[in-house]
Order: sequence, then C-alpha cells, then structure tokens
Amino acid sequence: MGGQRRKLKWSVTRESVRVSMDSHVISNLAARVDSFPALPTVVTRVMQVTADPDSSVDDLMRVVMLDQSLVTLVLKTANSAFLGLPRKVDSIQQALTILGFAEIQNMALAKGVFDSFKNLKKGNQFDINRFWEHSFLCAISARILAVDFRSPRNDFFLAGLIHDIGKLAMVMWFPAQFSRIIEIAGPLNLRTYPAEKEVLGMTHEDVGMALLDRWLFPNNLISVVGFHHRPREAGNQRLFALVVHIADLLAHLNGCGDNEKNCKNSLGKSLFSAEIANMCESQGIEWNGSVLEKVNQELMRRKEEEAGFLDLLIS
Repeated sequence: MGGQRRKLKWSVTRESVRVSMDSHVISNLAARVDSFPALPTVVTRVMQVTADPDSSVDDLMRVVMLDQSLVTLVLKTANSAFLGLPRKVDSIQQALTILGFAEIQNMALAKGVFDSFKNLKKGNQFDINRFWEHSFLCAISARILAVDFRSPRNDFFLAGLIHDIGKLAMVMWFPAQFSRIIEIAGPLNLRTYPAEKEVLGMTHEDVGMALLDRWLFPNNLISVVGFHHRPREAGNQRLFALVVHIADLLAHLNGCGDNEKNCKNSLGKSLFSAEIANMCESQGIEWNGSVLEKVNQELMRRKEEEAGFLDLLIS
C-alpha cells in the first residue's frame, strides 16, 4: 500500500463494472469521501506486513500487539467454536500462526471499519445495533455458502460484514434524506436500494465502493460491496458477489420474525428468482430448497456460537 492514495474516479470501468451518477451527486459524494478519516494506522501497518512475502509471524505480531482490542479479537477467533481446536490458544503468536496472514488482514480491516463508525448512535428510524446484527448474519451466511459452493476464498466473512457499509456513511452524511429513504422503504427496510436512488440519486453500493476505495481496500472487496445487489455486473468477481447477495437475503430472512409472512414470502421468491437460479446454474452450483434448509440450520447454530465475535467488534 505504501500509504499512497488512489484517486477517486467515477464513471470509469473497474473490472468490467461501471458506476454512473449525476455530476452533482458525484461531486457531493467525492467531497464527503475525501474528508472522511483514513483507517487507523495499525490497520495500514497490518496490510503492509501481510502484503510483504518476506514478512514473518513475528513481524505481524509486533504490529498486532500495538492494538489490544485487535489482540483480543485474534485470540477470541482462534478459540472460537468455528475452528474447533482441541486445546485453548493463549499465545498471540500461536493464534497468528493458526489463523494465517489473510485472516488477520481481514480481521484488522473489519475492526478498522467498525471503529470508524463507533460514534454513530441509534436514531429514531435507524437502529445501528440491528444494522450490525444483520451484517453479522450476512457474514456468517456468506462463509457457510462459500463452503457449500466449494469456493476457496477466505474473505467471504469480511465481505458479508461490510457489504452495507455505505448505509452507515449515508446516515452520517445525509441524515434527513436517509430518514426519507427509510420511510419509503417501509418498516422492514427491504426496499432501501430503489428508495436511495429516488431520494439521493446514488445507492449504498456507490457510497460503499467509494469509501472502500478511499481506504485502499483490495479491489475484489470493493467490487463485491459495490455490486452485491447486482452480482451479474460484478465482472470476474461475479461468484463472490453472488454469494454475498444470497447471504444478504438469508440474513434478511432470518430477521423477518415468526409473524412476518409477507416478508418471508417476498424473500423466498427473491432467493429463488430466475436470476439467482441462472447464475447458480452457470457456476455449477446446486441451489434449491433443501440446500437453503441446510444453510439455515447451520446459520442458526453458528449465530449462537459466534455471537461473542460481534460483541468484540462493536465494543
């Protein structure tokens, strides 16, 4: 990374995808993004170390030890039920060795994103706790689906966790307009995407993509966050975006509640839409009711087992 900034560009091709907005909207968003604080220094240093093929575990440990909250997160993850290790991991060096550089990079990025919005409070119409709970469920769902869809990627969890990060920036930058978006979208917030276009002329995908570009995130994550509602347009990240798109719908389905039949019916139709079915078929992926049931059962189990991870991120 070298601390260099990539110039924010709009209406240009990035891996066969395109962002186009009104020039006034573009300039407004660009100004907001440029004024937003960079990620914490420790995150940048973790990115530098993990990107260097000559770096050692000791090099990474020296950087991670600078942030006690990150140390706690790493140890908690190494001892999580998801890994199912036979003995407790109580050494940060051992935890780093077990998790690997890629996973530590993802954890540092996640922690940096969460910390950037830690002062954002629950409002009258926007529930920040509900937002993070949905993001967490999407992250777990994405990781489960990645295994089920036989994808070797290790950053599905992070992609699911930050897929809607543009909404938080909208709440901060355009609070009055976002309140109007919530009103249009309805109480379950299932149709915020078209409402965002109507009110602001941009979507949380556009904002999320711009913000991650500002923070020098990897291009694959920028593309997935920018196209998780339109996976077909995500170029060579199409499968990645498809998984997060389905995971997003699954997380919403889980948040419907027992008595929201209309919510569940609507999401059920979306989960088995012709577009998703065709994309899954083109990728050689089995996607049907029995797969959905299996993923849902695993999601419920993981939700309970890994709840502490979310608490660590938002603390």
